[in-house]
Amino acid sequence: NIEKELAQEIKEAYYATISFVDAQVGRILDQLEFYGLDKNTVVVFTSDHGYHMGEHGHWQKQTLFENATRIPLIISTPNLEIKGTRSTSPVELIDIYPTLMDITNINTPQHVVGKSLTPLMKNVNALVRESALTRWRNGYSIKTKRYRLTKWGSNGELGYELYDHKSDKNELINLASNQYYDEVMDSLKLMIEQRIAE
Repeated sequence: NIEKELAQEIKEAYYATISFVDAQVGRILDQLEFYGLDKNTVVVFTSDHGYHMGEHGHWQKQTLFENATRIPLIISTPNLEIKGTRSTSPVELIDIYPTLMDITNINTPQHVVGKSLTPLMKNVNALVRESALTRWRNGYSIKTKRYRLTKWGSNGELGYELYDHKSDKNELINLASNQYYDEVMDSLKLMIEQRIAE
């Protein structure tokens, strides 16, 4: 219930911050190129998860909706054959370390649970993992290429949310009790339990 003027001010400040950060990243990249360091430097750009700007009646971050769980992740390497491409494969922050190990030809230690994203850098249609897992308070959420399933409570006793991003990118229609999606729900419930156990 934020007043319209305050909401507008918050949005303007948020977008101004994004523009400022974008300009600073550009300055760094320009300097790498100017000094020839772009030819032997791996650049990884990421950040904390995003903010809600009034979606679902929320402000800031603390939900398991797409707006608050998604992050930017850009990886640029020298001699990358396909540049400027975008993958829709689910990935996690724990995948950055094994990716850097892979890029630099260093063996990733056995205990590392992340997965190298280099297959995505060679083929944007590749799939490194089936889902990305997020936890917040008493809820877990997985995002696949198409769906988001959120489970509330350790056994789902506080309910589930299912969103189909093919038809509902804003996650406005909870399909968890829609019989048409029973098969999807069953398979995603198995997937989320397996991801939590891992």
